[in-house]
Amino acid sequence: MTTHRLEQEISEIPLFSNLKKEQLQTIARHATVSEISKKAVFFSEENSSKGLHVLLTGKVKLFKISDDGKEQTIFVFGPGEPFCLCSVFSDGVLPANMSALEDSRVLYIKPKEYEDLVHADPTILMSMMRVMSRRLKDAMEMIDSLALKQVPSRLAAYFLSREKEGLVEMDISYRELSKIIGITPEALSRAMKKMSSGGLIEVTGNEVRIKDLEELRRCSDGGCLR
Repeated sequence: MTTHRLEQEISEIPLFSNLKKEQLQTIARHATVSEISKKAVFFSEENSSKGLHVLLTGKVKLFKISDDGKEQTIFVFGPGEPFCLCSVFSDGVLPANMSALEDSRVLYIKPKEYEDLVHADPTILMSMMRVMSRRLKDAMEMIDSLALKQVPSRLAAYFLSREKEGLVEMDISYRELSKIIGITPEALSRAMKKMSSGGLIEVTGNEVRIKDLEELRRCSDGGCLR
């Protein structure tokens, strides 16, 4: 990819959308782009690096593996999203693993270049802080859900967090969804069938239409259909 094409691609990333042309040119000159094959591990708890990483194309997931081998998906990132943010501001150690859900491309900016960008335009740091705050909130909600809620309530909370005008676009597999909410695929299937038969949702392909928003909210708070 030419520097000009990369500059154009970077300019469309929300994190960098307010940068001046010369700043975009600096990023394009100094950044590197890595390609990750589907299912390949990009980072692990034993092997990570400092710097800013932004997903250009594809989809990647951040996950932990327990001592008994059980996998818990923490976040799924799509194009334009920064990730491994703790490695930007700390010792570069990532307290989780990351792998690609599909063929992906990642933009990498070294710590020094990122620091120079922040000095030139502090709004980049503010944008980063907003992203980190949102993810901290999401992580706290996940901990609350996994620790205190039953399976249907976890699923209802997930749908509500991603609902737009009554529709949830399933951009991940149901197997990955089961890992996010901490249940088996079989338990997920049973919960979705119960919600469908109870009139809460309607599933068509990769779309979940919410038919009763108020009841789904009640379910998220622990009042699900038995």
